[in-house]
Amino acid sequence: MIFAFIFSFLITAGDSSLTKGTSVTDFMDAVSMTVDAKENIYVLDAGANQIVKFDGQLNYLKRNGKQGWAEGQFDKPTSIDASSGLDIFVSDGKNNRVQRLDLELNYISSLYPNIEDIPDNLKFRTPVASLVLNSSELYVIDKDNNRIVVYRDGKNPSFVFGDYVSGKGQLGNPVKILKDGKNFIYVQDKEQKLIMRYDNLGNYLGRITVNGLETFAIRNNNVYMFDGKVIHVYDTEKNSIVSKKMPDLKNVKGKIRDLLVLNGEKYLLLGKNELSLWREK
Repeated sequence: MIFAFIFSFLITAGDSSLTKGTSVTDFMDAVSMTVDAKENIYVLDAGANQIVKFDGQLNYLKRNGKQGWAEGQFDKPTSIDASSGLDIFVSDGKNNRVQRLDLELNYISSLYPNIEDIPDNLKFRTPVASLVLNSSELYVIDKDNNRIVVYRDGKNPSFVFGDYVSGKGQLGNPVKILKDGKNFIYVQDKEQKLIMRYDNLGNYLGRITVNGLETFAIRNNNVYMFDGKVIHVYDTEKNSIVSKKMPDLKNVKGKIRDLLVLNGEKYLLLGKNELSLWREK
């Protein structure tokens, strides 16, 4: 099934404007953010090679990390993920690893996807982003081969999907991976400018398209797609766009790089140097 959406200028009953509230500007080159079960926010600052932790109101809590190759250090990391609810996973591709930390930003372990005892067909060097399902299943974007590598036990690779044998589900340039409330998997493909949808076995289910897609977020069973101006809310039960959220971006500098949606219709927009909290008017 193909899920497609063409931008419409018609205003529907569910559409609303967003007003900017609290913001934080203490970043060198912020690239990714994630949220834990208590709605603490974690921002990955690739410029500083650090993780910065805030509460749900953007009050500063903690930071950790620096440039390097040792445990808990990074080299221009690309993505951060707290979807397990227990730990944080950071894609540290230039160091050829995914690092695992606890919610207090303490180092736990590293996954190296190119070690000698891994079968050649499952090896790669550059992890771009990751996702955890069912507490232990780790899904990692393999930049070198434009596919997803799945670690069922979180340690050993089991299978891949999204590669050249996936037919309509083949990925061109995957950059972000998320899950919905039913553990369906969504992968943003920068080359095809869309979101691919799979089940947790890697079976292709369809795609969601919005003109000008830049980034996306998921909360429960809604997919929030940002096109640089508007957040389009896609209901996965109805397989359609149900509303649009329109932030007033005239005083926002630079492009938005990441998006999060919190309880109470709160939206977080992440730019290179600024994280801002938005609410409906």
